[in-house]
This record gives sequence, structure tokens and C-alpha cells, in this order.
Amino acid sequence: MTTATLHANVQRNRFAHHLLAALTNLIPAARTAAPTAAAGAAESASIEAQKVRQLASTYAKTDPGFAADLYAAAARHEGLYAD
Repeated sequence: MTTATLHANVQRNRFAHHLLAALTNLIPAARTAAPTAAAGAAESASIEAQKVRQLASTYAKTDPGFAADLYAAAARHEGLYAD
């Protein structure tokens, strides 16, 4: 019983050490990547919206109401991340 408790405590400490090291490495990277993150989010939103528009075009003849909803959702999603 004591061995299992000791083993679990050692594993938790090792995990905490790795987590702390990973977070420490990410903090400087987050400061330098912040301006490009906004541009990346806008570009990602544009790509996602384009995929939804392609899906909407497949429904345009069979279900025009649903296609219109998809087009509107794509425009709104892209507009949320516009500069």
C-alpha cells in the first residue's frame, strides 16, 4: 500500500515538473506570436468559411433554404475575424 502511494506521488511530481517546463517554454513564444495569431485566425476563418460555402453549393438545388443558412453562417463566421 505504501509503495503504491509513493509511486503515485512520484509520478505526479514528475508530471508537474514537465508541465511547468512546457508552460515556461510557451510563455515567451506566446508574446512573440501574438500579432501573427490574429492574422492566422482571420486566415483560418476564411478557409473554414470557404469550406462551408462549398458545402452550401451542394445543397443549393435540393434544399435552397438550408444552403442560404449555410451561406449566412459562413459570412458571419468570416466577419467575426475580419480585420
